[in-house]
Parts: sequence; structure tokens; C-alpha cells
Amino acid sequence: MKKTTLPAGDKISLLAPEGEFKYFSLGENTANDLAVDFIAENISDNASEKEIIRNILLEMPTDERVINYRREVYSELKENEELCEMLYRIFDSLRFYFNDKPAHIGETSTILEFLNRLRALEGYISSILQIRDVISDREFRSEGMRRFAAHVRDIYTNSGFDELEKDISVVGDDIHNIKSMTIGVNFDHSFYPKETGIISFNKFYFTRQGVLKRFIRSRRESLNDKDLQFFEMEMHNDGFDWMDQKYRGIPSPTNRPTDSLLMNNLNTIMERMLPSMTQKLKKVLNKYVDVSGRNLVTLADEFLFYMRFIGLEKKLAELGMPCCVGEMSENDSFLRDFYNVKLAICRLNGMVDEDIVCNDIEFTNDRTVHILTGPNRGGKTILTQGVGLVFLMEQTGVFVPASSARIRPCDGIYTHFPVDEEKTVSLGRLGEEADRFNSICRTAGRDSLLLFNESFATTSHTESLYIAEDVLKYLCCIGARTVFNTHMHELAENADQISSVEGAVCKADSVVMDSSNGERSYKISYKKPDGKSYAHDIAYKYGITFEQLSEKLKK
Repeated sequence: MKKTTLPAGDKISLLAPEGEFKYFSLGENTANDLAVDFIAENISDNASEKEIIRNILLEMPTDERVINYRREVYSELKENEELCEMLYRIFDSLRFYFNDKPAHIGETSTILEFLNRLRALEGYISSILQIRDVISDREFRSEGMRRFAAHVRDIYTNSGFDELEKDISVVGDDIHNIKSMTIGVNFDHSFYPKETGIISFNKFYFTRQGVLKRFIRSRRESLNDKDLQFFEMEMHNDGFDWMDQKYRGIPSPTNRPTDSLLMNNLNTIMERMLPSMTQKLKKVLNKYVDVSGRNLVTLADEFLFYMRFIGLEKKLAELGMPCCVGEMSENDSFLRDFYNVKLAICRLNGMVDEDIVCNDIEFTNDRTVHILTGPNRGGKTILTQGVGLVFLMEQTGVFVPASSARIRPCDGIYTHFPVDEEKTVSLGRLGEEADRFNSICRTAGRDSLLLFNESFATTSHTESLYIAEDVLKYLCCIGARTVFNTHMHELAENADQISSVEGAVCKADSVVMDSSNGERSYKISYKKPDGKSYAHDIAYKYGITFEQLSEKLKK
């Protein structure tokens, strides 16, 4: 568990109010078992978006105030989807001006750094004005959006914004009127550049041949030099291809002035020949040295996060899947018509043809440790993973994949799923599983959510049963909400005995994935397991029951 503090006044967030709150960092195994990467990737347009969404999902808030804060923001933005998209585009444009740009201008700064800083402030001014116009006639309900609107209004009215706008406009007009410059180069007898100077600054752009062709034609007539050849402009990449880089994956050079001898020399020449312009820039920019849009840039990530989950909810609703806003519960947790959102995404992508089956599940004192049994490929793993994703999405503040959900927040999600074979070399499969469970026990408690998938099944049945019974008894003693899916039906049959262990504060219960005649229903029931019926279903499906085989003898 870690604490993150949001400083008051200088930063606004749509993910948390001001103050100190607790977050749980999902471990690598848990993130993998819950398919966090898969979900982030499938609701993102590119790799950078995926990383943003993934990082937010991995830091799960556990404070109810943060969860409610996010939930209210999400619900309000869902009702104003177009507004969410507009604000995201505005804040995303700020990245170009402030990411990897110097925040402060010093004595050693180059004129190009002055110009970058000027452009950053121009972008900042433009963004604030756009945001002001977009939200000017809106009244927000959620605390997060009200704070956001107040923050923007405060920037515009109480922080010298109008003076900044005027100063940057004046100095910007001087700079932006310069579209090109003409350079003269003197050669020595070996045609080595000996002297370089700026002949003029121009209010027009050079094209590859247009202006230069007219320039050379006039010089040809005056010089009477019939051998003078036309030439094309050598276009320097100036870094404005960021749209191609971001959306089309086109690589780009680093584009720093020092990466090009030409640009490095031009920078020196410009500074020497434009002392008045440089001083004017320095004076104005130093006046606003503390103005930064970096804090606002982070809002692009937050709007993106909400926007992508709003889009996912919309697609799931069109598919006919229930989605809801979760409710807080002080004790018990109830999920109605819940489903695995990863499986639903697979259905959206055409990776799954079958309809998604919804289930009801509850976590009460009498049903805290769920021992889940059922046939092979009956949906046990999907359901176990789905429970974890419901808790994650509820506490992250977005929609819950269910028709209704009342949930007591958990202080951490721990998964115990099979791992790759190469990770078990040193300890062996069973030793690795035991060591991993021991690590979970060090931090998991009553408020945790534990998910087991065919755990402790890598040794003999008798030994597996012995270990699993002890684990389940311990879970009843700490009262942790648990889904323990297993093929060991004896565990579910002995749920009452496991619940009666000395020191137990809650009970274990048997949950069964139903099946009939080999057909999986993917529906769960609270009842005792029937191991023989599972075997009979499998045998019936493949035509090897005694009755089916006997029919062959009659032919």
C-alpha cells in the first residue's frame, strides 16, 4: 500500500481530490492474470495510449472518496461525451508545446530555446481560451469537473493571464512575421566557406523553386552567366511531423539544433545579428518564467482514460451487455448479471462467437470463500478473472460490467494462477505455488480479494487436497473474499467442515458451474458438487457412456 499526495492549488486532477489517499499497486502476476494489458490495448488507438490507460489501471484507489470522485466525473463525462472528446483534444495539443521543452530560460539559452518557450506559451494561451469557450455556459455536478472549471476560470481571471496574452501577442507578432532569411556565403580560393552573413530577413517562405527561380533568373541576366544551374531547397526536418510520428508510426530524427551543423551555425549567427530581438524575447519570457502548462498536460491522460472507457461501455451496450454505475457497500457485496469484460471485448472483436453469459454472485459472511467446481472448459477461469475485473473497474471509477453492483471496496487484489514453466525451475511447480501463496499471506487480509485458479494441483491428488484444505481454512480465519476454482470436488463437499475450523470468522461455500449432458451452460449455482455427473457429461459428449457403447454392440 502506498500513499500519494496531490498538492493543493498548483495542480488539478480528475482522478483524485486534494489530499492524501491510499492506492494499491497491482503486481505483475495479478496484472497478467486479469489481462490488464489486453484491455488497455483493445480500447486504445496506439501504444502511447495503451501505456497511459494501463498505468492508471495498475494504481487502484482504495479510498472511498477517490472512488466516488472518479465515479461522478465518469458519469458526468459519459453524459457529455462530445465535451470529453473536445477537452481531450485541447489538452493533448499541449503535449507538443510542453513535453521535453525547457521550463525555464537562462543566460545560456539559445534563441531557438527562446522560440520554443514562446511557442509553448502561445499554445498555453490558446488552450486556456479554447477551454474557457467550451465550458463557459456549463454547470457541472461532479466535484472533479467543478474544480476543473474553477481552476480554468482562476487562470483566466486571477493570474495575470490577460497581461501574458498581450505581451506574448506583441513579441509573437515580431517573430512570426519572419518567414525566411537570405544568407550570403563567401568562399576562399578552395571554395571553403570563409564568411557567412545574413543578407535579409523575409516575410515570405522559400519554396523548392518558386522564389529561388526568380532570384536566379534576375542574377543570371545581370551576371550574364549561362552556366548557372537551378537548385532545389534542402528541406530541414523541424520536428513538426509529430502527427505522423504519433498516429502513423513514422520515425523521425531527434531534431535538436546541435544535431545539425547547419542549424547549429544558423543559431549562432541569428543570436549575433539579432541582439535586440533576443533581448526582447528574454525580457518577456523571464517575466513569465513560472507559467507552465505541464500540470495541464496530465489532464489529457485523464480525459483519455475516461473517454476510452466511455467508448467501451457504449459498444458493450450496443452488444446488449449490461453496464452500471457501482454502489458502495459497508459489508456485503452483491453482483447481478456480471460478466467477464475481457471476454466481452473478445466478442466485440469477433474472437468469440458465443453469446456472453451473465451470473449472480455474492460475498457475505456465510458466503465469503467460494469453492468453485465444474467441468473442464466450463468457464471457471473466465468467471474467476471476471470477478477480479469487476472489483478493479468499480474501484477505478468507470462502469461495472453488470446490471447492478453493490461492493465493499477491497484493499488489494491477489491472484494465484498458473505461471510459465520457466519460472518454476528453481523451486519446482508446487514449491513456486507455495512460495507465492506465502507472499500473498504477508499482506492480504479481510478487505482483500483473492483469486485462485487450479492452485496446488501439480502433485498427487491426496497431497493437493491436504494443502488446499489448509489454505482454505486459513482464508476462513482471515475473512478474505475468495474465489478458489478447482477440480478437487472434495473441497467443495467439505465446505462446512472447512468453515468450522477454530478461529474462522467467515464461511466457505460450494459454487458449481452447471453442465448437462456435456453441454456447458456457464451458469453458476450455490450447491454441492457432483463429481460423477461431470465425468458422465464428458463421457456422454464423446459417446463413451456404457449405454452409448452398448448401443454399438447391438448394431
